[in-house]
Amino acid sequence: MTPDVNRWHSNPYAELRNSGDTINAHQMRVADMLMHFWPDAPADAIHYARTHDEHEKVMGDIPAPEKAQWGPSLSVLYAIRESEVRSQMGLPHCPIGWRHRVRFCDVLDAYRWVERHCPRALKDDDWQAVRGDLRRWADGLGVEVEL
Repeated sequence: MTPDVNRWHSNPYAELRNSGDTINAHQMRVADMLMHFWPDAPADAIHYARTHDEHEKVMGDIPAPEKAQWGPSLSVLYAIRESEVRSQMGLPHCPIGWRHRVRFCDVLDAYRWVERHCPRALKDDDWQAVRGDLRRWADGLGVEVEL
């Protein structure tokens, strides 16, 4: 088994860098959210949620703001490599129709972690945009969330 990886390691806020969050803990919270919002979620979707960031134990956890700066070519190459690593690790791919829901839970977990451990960060423009995205996303998926 590969070692766990700390999340938020390069975040500018010390409260997040030192919050003790790990990929394993995050993946379990995402799976729990998925089952909360969609109790009839198929086992394959739950298993994917429980392992959706497992490749980061090999590739490292590249912060979202950094990935956002990449051009399309690098993003495509990273996605290809991510898929290869997941396959090499024997990890499942997301079932058709569930990737958007898992991603919603993934982003919601990040937002709630920040809310709990560094609420002042939520005043930043990026987190304000995430908040709006989550509200629209929740509406589109037919779920209610408190932010």
